[in-house]
Amino acid sequence: MRDARHPVRIALQLFGSLTAVAFLSIPCMSQALAGDVRERARAYEILHTRSSTAVTQTVPDKCGLAVIAAAMRDRQILTGAQRTALSVLQGRPTLQTSIVSGGFCVHFDTTGPNTPALLDASYQRIPGTALAYADSVAAIAAHVSAYETTVLNFEPPPSDGGLGGGPEFDIYIENLGFGAYGQTTPDNDVGDGGTSSTFIEIHNDFSFVTPAKNKGLPAMRVTIAHEYHHAIQIGHYGFWFSDVWFHEITSVWMEDVVYHGVNDYLNYLFSGDSQFVQPETPLSSSDQIMYSRGIWGKYLTKRFAPDAMLHIWQTIASMAPLPAIDNTLKNVYGSSLSVAFAEWALWNYFTGSRADTVKYYNEGALFPIIAETFYSLNVPSQQLSGSLECLSTLYAGFLTASDSVTVALTNLNTTCPSDGPISSSYTMTVSKSPIDNTYKSISGNLFLSLNVSNPSQWVAWDIERNVVGRPAVAEGSAYPNPFMPDIDGTVYIPAANATEGTIAIYSTSMELMYSAHQQVSSRLGQQVFVWNGKTNAGRAAQSGIYLFMLDLGGRTVTGKFALLRK
Repeated sequence: MRDARHPVRIALQLFGSLTAVAFLSIPCMSQALAGDVRERARAYEILHTRSSTAVTQTVPDKCGLAVIAAAMRDRQILTGAQRTALSVLQGRPTLQTSIVSGGFCVHFDTTGPNTPALLDASYQRIPGTALAYADSVAAIAAHVSAYETTVLNFEPPPSDGGLGGGPEFDIYIENLGFGAYGQTTPDNDVGDGGTSSTFIEIHNDFSFVTPAKNKGLPAMRVTIAHEYHHAIQIGHYGFWFSDVWFHEITSVWMEDVVYHGVNDYLNYLFSGDSQFVQPETPLSSSDQIMYSRGIWGKYLTKRFAPDAMLHIWQTIASMAPLPAIDNTLKNVYGSSLSVAFAEWALWNYFTGSRADTVKYYNEGALFPIIAETFYSLNVPSQQLSGSLECLSTLYAGFLTASDSVTVALTNLNTTCPSDGPISSSYTMTVSKSPIDNTYKSISGNLFLSLNVSNPSQWVAWDIERNVVGRPAVAEGSAYPNPFMPDIDGTVYIPAANATEGTIAIYSTSMELMYSAHQQVSSRLGQQVFVWNGKTNAGRAAQSGIYLFMLDLGGRTVTGKFALLRK
């Protein structure tokens, strides 16, 4: 039995028990290389400066993967110094000693600036606790691995073929001079979507973390949960370095799944680079905002199923994240990326003092309030014109003498290319009276007109004093448009204040293709009629322009849309 004054037992008294582990000081690799860590820090700084994560950074890098991913994506245009820096970071660090425990080899130094240390109750380093720190890493990694692969059913990362000195998965403890919690790096220079074995680097004391209660072991726990899932992602499902945003969203979400009480992710919700400060930034952005979007995982798993993220990653093995999310939501849960994103825009309004922890986020009361721009309606109407990028939302508040209404205008275009988002123009007018027939009634006795090129790719939630109204999508339009039955499955035709009616679909030669009496369905809080692209005879309607007519008893709604077959 070890001496009662063993540093791990000191740590257990201060911070509570860790997962049980046999503390084995068996080296899997033991070499020294002076200056190695300083070289890696310089290399990281070179690549960090050129990456988008450096733009408006107000919190520490949660993870260095984005810097590696950006360099791998742009490898053909890197300067000589940048290529050298990437090569340095892709090489494994060499430290003084190591231990093997629970399928992990933990590498660390016992002298010099890399030396790890546990923290005391005042968050100061405890001398002589390097081995105890390494033991703690191994114990936490064993728990994380079991949880993520056995409880959550993700595939474990592949073997690295002994690159770290043995068959175990390798974790390197360093004084990460670049200020990140940790980093997961692929061993192989794979193409976008390829897989590779990996290694993990983590900080040697986590003394820089805020708030103070998260310093030391709590930060270590969530970092290992975060980084180990990167190893799972890259090793089994694919490293989409052009879409690193979803890698980071998933790993931040995973932190809170495995260690729910730490809540380190809240730091990123309150930063200047947060979803709640910059909701007009596209979902697919791979800058600092992605860390705050771990809540997208919270939305998906509460709204659909606890294993929704697993199903998405299983699909990512064969396609990039955006189409994988869309396909999974369509094929497994009967929804779609555009519908889910529209709902997410609504969830992100009901946080802080507006939180509904039953209907929306369980921890929504801990979140900030979404950024919103307010406009006065002392005048008869207020018009806003601008552009909004794909999968992003603008929150605009309209104030009258007696009321306030928020319109959450969302661009639902899901074709966000990795080389830059797509912007679409809009003109939105909110008025005290309906100026013409393009104006639809919204909450607060107001009226809204939305002028966009493709109404099917937009939704405008109207919210009055925390009560959600209808999404303001124009009647007389069909969506998606063009309608691709082999992909979309269904075309939706809005009808305000309807409960039932007759839908008729005509070709341009006015041949009746389909007609039926339907009860309306609900989609995004809106009443819609539906068509699956088949004629009354059960044949697939061919590509072309189609006209629709809704007979609602006292009125008729007409419009047209394009149908495209592959």
